[in-house]
Amino acid sequence: MNKDIFTNDVPAYGQVSSGEPSFLLSSGKAFFKLAILGNSITYHEPNPSLGWHGQYGMAASSADNDYVHLLLGKLMEMGKPADCLIANLAEWERNLDEEWLLAHYPTLFGFDPDVLILRLGENADHRGREKEFEEAYLRLVGLFPKSKILLTDLFWEYAPFDDFLLRLSEKRGYPLAILHDLGDDPRMKAGSLFDNPGVGLHPGDLGMRMIAERIFAALWPII
Repeated sequence: MNKDIFTNDVPAYGQVSSGEPSFLLSSGKAFFKLAILGNSITYHEPNPSLGWHGQYGMAASSADNDYVHLLLGKLMEMGKPADCLIANLAEWERNLDEEWLLAHYPTLFGFDPDVLILRLGENADHRGREKEFEEAYLRLVGLFPKSKILLTDLFWEYAPFDDFLLRLSEKRGYPLAILHDLGDDPRMKAGSLFDNPGVGLHPGDLGMRMIAERIFAALWPII
């Protein structure tokens, strides 16, 4: 089990500003509609108190180097461009409140994605609440009955939840991108590039590239 999941001190709250924490990246000629539900690894607004000044996936060196933009670039290269709605669900990872989610993400639930990627879980208060989070996660999946679902496990390994995702993938036939080994490899993290150790625990450019490659490998067969 990777201790970083408990020592990462980047708050789950305040990763995005007030208002709806989702936005659309349009290809202009989309083959399909893609939604990515994530947390700071997917998108984090600037926070000078953390030494983070980007407006993309923490802690890539630029927007072009975060896993979302790398994934969309690969899809474009392969002739399957996507209109992509990105939603930061870090607060939901803590509150697990379905009504709150529906109230705060009207654009997401009106988007009707063809494919939904769930890149979630690192901010959950897992210890002692594993079952509660798993049940909330299943309710979240159920809110998108018409979408093809793709799961990823955690960047920082947490075996009880990673195992739940593997079982869910096998039971329902959802493709699963395995990421948990990446967080054990210092090369995959930003490390000393950032003064804040919590930011530095996030995937750097190499980690982001590996996340994008593994998600693409799981995504390609279903599109």
